[in-house]
Amino acid sequence: MSVVIAIAHYPHVNFYKHAIKQLRNMGIEIKLVVQPRGNLVSIVERELGAEFTSMGKYQQNILKKFFDMATCDIKMANYLLKNGGDVNTGVGSIVLTHASFLLRKPSIIFEDDIEYKLAYYPYKYFATYVVMPDCIPSRGKNILKYKGFKELAYLHPNRFSPRGDVLKEYGLQPNGYVFIREVSGTTKNYSGLKEGFLINICSDIIKLGYQIILSLENKNLYDLFQRYCTILKEPVSDIHSLMHYAAFTIASGDSMSRESCLLGTPAIYTGGRKMSINAELERRKCLFTCNSDKKQIMNIINYIRNHNIKKYTTQIINQAIFNEWEDTTDVIINCLLAALNKDDTLIEKYKMRN
Repeated sequence: MSVVIAIAHYPHVNFYKHAIKQLRNMGIEIKLVVQPRGNLVSIVERELGAEFTSMGKYQQNILKKFFDMATCDIKMANYLLKNGGDVNTGVGSIVLTHASFLLRKPSIIFEDDIEYKLAYYPYKYFATYVVMPDCIPSRGKNILKYKGFKELAYLHPNRFSPRGDVLKEYGLQPNGYVFIREVSGTTKNYSGLKEGFLINICSDIIKLGYQIILSLENKNLYDLFQRYCTILKEPVSDIHSLMHYAAFTIASGDSMSRESCLLGTPAIYTGGRKMSINAELERRKCLFTCNSDKKQIMNIINYIRNHNIKKYTTQIINQAIFNEWEDTTDVIINCLLAALNKDDTLIEKYKMRN
C-alpha cells in the first residue's frame, strides 16, 4: 500500500513527519510531492529524508496562482496515474484533491482555516474527507472532526519534549525573554498586514527587563529590528523550545500564536484575522487577540505579567492535552489506515463528532 502526501508549506512538514515515520514502520510506502517555496525543499530533505517530486511554484499574483493551480491539476493527475497512491493526503491541498477526484482516488485533507475561503471552498466538495478540529463550525457529509489542534501532531507531549540547553545558544534564562514572530504580508490571507509594526513595542519590552528573540519572515526588515532583538537565523535548532521557555509570545502569524499556547506560553496575536480555531484558545484565556494598537498590546502584557498567566497557561493546556485533546498524529494515521483498509467503522468515529 502507498500514500501520496502533498507538502506546500513548512508547517506541513511538521504536521506529517511523525505519521510518515510510523506509516513506514508499518510497511506503507510514502511518496512526497513538494511545491518549492523559500527553503522548503532543503527542509524536506533534512527533516523527512526522503525522495520527492517537485511540482508547481508559489505565486503571489492571484491570476498566476489560479493558472498555476490549473496547470498543476493536470501534472498531479499524470503523477498519480504513474505513481498511484492508494490514498492521497495534504493540508488544504487543492491540486491533490482535484486530481484525486478526477481519478476516483480517495483523498484525506486536513484543515483548520475555513475562514480563508479562497483556499477552502475550491477543494471542500471534491475531497473524500476533510478532517478538522471539532471547534471549527463547518458541517457536511464528508467532514470528520477530532478533538484538539493541527499543531498537536508535533507538539503533543508524545511527540515533543522541550530542551533547556537551547537557551545557552542565545544566552537566555527561562521566562527572562519574549518571543516575537513577525510574518510577511505577501500571502493573500495576510495581505492587509502592517509589516514592521511590532518594532513600536520593542523598547517598552526591554524596559520591563526582558530580552527579545525575533523570528523574522521578511528579512528586508532586519536593520529595523536588529537594535532591539536577537534575530533568529534559519535553520533554528529548536524554535519550539524557545517558545516554551519564553515569558510570553507576540506574533502577527496565527500558527505560531497557537503553537506558543500549546507549549504553555501565553500569546498575543496581532495579525488581525478572526479564526474559529483561535477562539478555542481565546476562550481558555491564554491567547489574546488585538489590533495594531501599542497601548492595547502593552495593557495585555501587563495583564499577563501581573496575573501570572504563564503559569496559568501551562496548567490549563496540560489539563486539556491529557483530558480532552487527541494526539493529532494518531488522528492522521487512523484516518489514512481507515481509507487504505476501507474501514468505515473508524471513519464513523470521527463523523459522529460532526
